[in-house]
Amino acid sequence: MFKDAPQASVFVIFITALWPTLINTAAGAAQIPQDHRNVARVFRFGRIAYMRHVLIPNALPSIITGLRLSMGIAWMVIVAVEMLSGNSGIGFFVWDSYNAGNLSSVVAAIVLIGLVGLILDAILVRLSRKAAIEEVQS
Repeated sequence: MFKDAPQASVFVIFITALWPTLINTAAGAAQIPQDHRNVARVFRFGRIAYMRHVLIPNALPSIITGLRLSMGIAWMVIVAVEMLSGNSGIGFFVWDSYNAGNLSSVVAAIVLIGLVGLILDAILVRLSRKAAIEEVQS
């Protein structure tokens, strides 16, 4: 489908990272309590007011969970795509070091990949906690 490796790489990363966010967003929207929907009907909320006051506050924890899952999957896929088609990046470095027999560099790169993943996950955990605190205050 794509003759250019960078375009194919971006497409693969996008497709693999899209689904957790999409599914969690749909699940979060489906779990809105019926009482909240009824109150929105009684007050005759328009679409924007419904989204602002009911949909987003109730679905936000699920959306952030989906983003967190998507980030983890995207990070794995980025490294894998770099191993397969890249000529730069940490995935290429791991693959090149492995082929050269430099296992200490491979282990160091794997540790670096794990640390970056932990840092990215910690950022999204902090975001989810902030969203949960703001939801309680609203």
